[in-house]
Amino acid sequence: MTADANLPSRLVSRPLIAPAWHTIVFIAFFVGLSVVGGFFQHSVIQHPQATVPSGNAVPRYISVLVFEWLLVLYVRMGVHKRGVRLRDLVGGRWATPKDVMKDIALGAALWAVWIGLMNPHILGEGTNAAQGLLPQGLLESLAWIPLALSAGFCEELAFRGYLQQQFQAITGSAAWAVFIQALVFGVGHLYEGVGPVARIMLYGVLFGLLALWRKTLRPGMLAHAWSDIFGVIIFRGV
Repeated sequence: MTADANLPSRLVSRPLIAPAWHTIVFIAFFVGLSVVGGFFQHSVIQHPQATVPSGNAVPRYISVLVFEWLLVLYVRMGVHKRGVRLRDLVGGRWATPKDVMKDIALGAALWAVWIGLMNPHILGEGTNAAQGLLPQGLLESLAWIPLALSAGFCEELAFRGYLQQQFQAITGSAAWAVFIQALVFGVGHLYEGVGPVARIMLYGVLFGLLALWRKTLRPGMLAHAWSDIFGVIIFRGV
């Protein structure tokens, strides 16, 4: 009798961490904005002289920075309705220096794997579009650093935190959750070109698996931020 009574509770799916409409709006807005960016990138390729922005890139970096934190604010508004905090999405805690070093080591290992996969002999050539977004000169390089740090926090929170946990609750499958968030993340970078979408999806899968296994976003946030900063060091230098 006791076993039968407990059966329904085990079959009940995990509660959503935000309303379903909130997730639909999140995906529609993010993908829609990226599609617009993809058309703009295509226009740059077709008419480079007419569309290349002039002046320094700092104002553009500021606008991206604001957008990323507005994304976090939107996520917070949605999960707050279900009593979930942003720290719950991040998961884990650093109680000792050993915890910090462990997450740094995991982040470094993930970054090393990603750099290895970026080898053109493994995944093919990348795109010049992404490199074209990197800063020129000392001022833009310095402005890029807080943007990279914010991307590491905001994008991991939004995709490997919010979206992955939400789709795990919707589908009841961790594997599907990792795949779906990576798909949205990849399509969301359409502005880099159609080819790199698959590469960025793989990025999302790797980071999603780490978050799922470690039960925290901290290593992924560290790896993500450092990956963006390293892009400046290797492609531009200061």
